[in-house]
Amino acid sequence: MIKLFNYIKSSFRISGIIVLFIFAFPTTISAQENPPVPIDVQVRTARFLDFGAFVTGNGTGTLHVSYDSTPTTTGDVIIVDGQRITSALFDVFALPGTIINILPASNNFELTGSNGGTMYLNIADSDFSTGPTFVTQGSPTIPHEVYVGGTLNVSSVDSANPPGNYSGTIIINFIQE
Repeated sequence: MIKLFNYIKSSFRISGIIVLFIFAFPTTISAQENPPVPIDVQVRTARFLDFGAFVTGNGTGTLHVSYDSTPTTTGDVIIVDGQRITSALFDVFALPGTIINILPASNNFELTGSNGGTMYLNIADSDFSTGPTFVTQGSPTIPHEVYVGGTLNVSSVDSANPPGNYSGTIIINFIQE
């Protein structure tokens, strides 16, 4: 019976030493830090999308401006030389590591002419310099530049779209995750 008592007594000593050891040397468990709440994303329009001046013949066609401001035409659309053609530019301000999805509010934006008429502008995923999703990097005070192009569907001169200045509102959503 004395031996059994000594065994029980020593097992309590070992358990007590282990507990003291754990409390004496605490370990730190870390995980990914939560982002600051709320995540503040600001988008400012720095430059508008401009298709310049063009003429059409008897047929229809398209005028595409890529995000790097390179114009291309299809069909019966001819660009007038010397005209300013630019993609849109948006300055996005956000904390580094913010995931941003870009989503146009529509597949076709309506542009109305100063002399009547309607043309439609389409913005595809490939028209964004960053692609439709990107992660911000760098300082939140320095803008992350997002260039946006688009394709204008052009009708012939004989149609219901007379010559003039065409304009409209384009809504592009910058959604942070």
